[in-house]
Formats: sequence, C-alpha cells, structure tokens
Amino acid sequence: MAEIKLENLSYFHGKDTPYEIKALDTINLTIPSGMITGLIGHTGSGKSTLVQMLNGILRPHEGRVLLDGQDIWEKQKNIRSVRFRVGLVMQYPEYQLFEETVYKDIAFGPKNMGLGEEEIRVRVEESVRFAGLSPELLQKSPFDLSGGEKRRAAIAGIIAMRPDVLVLDEPAAGLDPRGREAIFSNLVKYHEESGNTVVIVSHSMEDMARYCDNLIVMNEGKIVMQGDRDYVFSRSNQLTEVGLDIPQVTKLMLILKEQGIDVDGGIYTVDQALERILSIYRKSL
Repeated sequence: MAEIKLENLSYFHGKDTPYEIKALDTINLTIPSGMITGLIGHTGSGKSTLVQMLNGILRPHEGRVLLDGQDIWEKQKNIRSVRFRVGLVMQYPEYQLFEETVYKDIAFGPKNMGLGEEEIRVRVEESVRFAGLSPELLQKSPFDLSGGEKRRAAIAGIIAMRPDVLVLDEPAAGLDPRGREAIFSNLVKYHEESGNTVVIVSHSMEDMARYCDNLIVMNEGKIVMQGDRDYVFSRSNQLTEVGLDIPQVTKLMLILKEQGIDVDGGIYTVDQALERILSIYRKSL
C-alpha cells in the first residue's frame, strides 16, 4: 500500500498567458492508504487536473506531490517509475488501445517495465480476471470488442503493472447500467484482493455512495470537504451549494422520515434502503 499526500499544490492552465486560469488552488490533501476514495465535483471543479498530478502527467506550478513521503519530482529522472507505482486510467481509455491483440495491449505496460515473457503472461492473466474480461478475448483485436469490453481491457492494461495506487477518471462514463455495475463490482473485487489504494473520479453520487469508503469534494479548484460517506452526505446543504446533491435514495429516505416512518438518514444505497424497509415491514406483521 502507498500513501499520496499533496502539500500546498497549485496548478494553472495557460500559465503566464493572458488566458491563465488557476485550476488547482493550494490543495492540501492526504489520500488514505488501502481505501477506495471517491473524488467528486461538478464539471470544471479540478478533478481531472488533480488526478493527473498524482503520477506526474502534470507537474504542479506550486507545492509538492508526495508518494510515501517522497516528492515525486525531487528526481525528475525517476518520474517513469512513479507512473508504474501510480497507475492512471484516463477518461474513455478505450481510445488508447492500439495493439494487434488484446493480449499485446494489456502486456504493453509490463513489457515496458522490462519484465520477462512468463511474468508478463502471469500479469496479463491476473489483470484480465481483475477487470472481468473473458480470457477468450485475448487473441482478438481490441477494436472488435464491445464498448464495455474495451473499457475493461484498458483498465486491465493498467492493473497489469501492479500499481500501488490505481486511479480511475470516470471509469464507467458512457456505459449502460449493466456495464457500470460490471466495472465497479470488478474494481471492488480488485481492491479486496490486492488491498491497494484506489481513487475513483465520478459525477455519480449513487456510485460514490455505493462503492467508496472515503470521499473528497472539490469546487473551483479547492477541496471543500473530505470524510466518510456519513460525514459528506449528511451535509446536503453544503453539497447543494457547490452544485452537487445527495443520492436519490437518500432523498427518499429523508422524505419517509419526515412522514414519521422510522428510517435512518444515513442510507445511501438501494440495498441499504431495501434492507431497512423490509425490517420495518417485518416488525409490523
């Protein structure tokens, strides 16, 4: 497991031009080790810019990114090794598939790490299982896959490098409900088996409530809130102020509570709501 810490970090789009915009403003943040952390905020809040700082795709104009206490930019020549330790899955990663076969695409990262063919094979098979991709697809062209399969293949390519931290920017964007469920369920299984730190960017409050242990809320390039689900979603007024909302099922539970039904305010998923409603029903029999 690895810990990432950001200290007084700022970044500007169009630095030193008339169009300069402060995308990240003095960020101080610790991403908990060994947890699934959700990063939420409306479009333009700075989420994607921030995650590109975590493995050195973007370099901060001010402040530091610390990986296990070490500034990742202290020795610039080592930034390549940082990118192996902090794997980043960009938005719509299927557009980055390019090899002749799915196997070669997933093997691309481990091959660049200088690993032998047998170790690469082991990692490809392991990552395919974690990503929920059928092994029968490995010898197919990635361009013959469905949209969801392409997404899982791209994720597998990052997992195959066995990063200490896996960062995913909107991993289920554009997928249907079944595809979303497959992506997130497999990520949870990956986390449970590997114990690695996982960071997920998403605009879906329902997904964040269901799959994340820890939540970070951004607005206008700043961190406005961080904590567990109970802490964050209990502050619905603050979320509304920054253009966000609580999950729909939580709204429903709050309405039922206002009508005198004995439900908890801290319900954020459909499964939790169903369990509570069934409990109330059984007591009424």
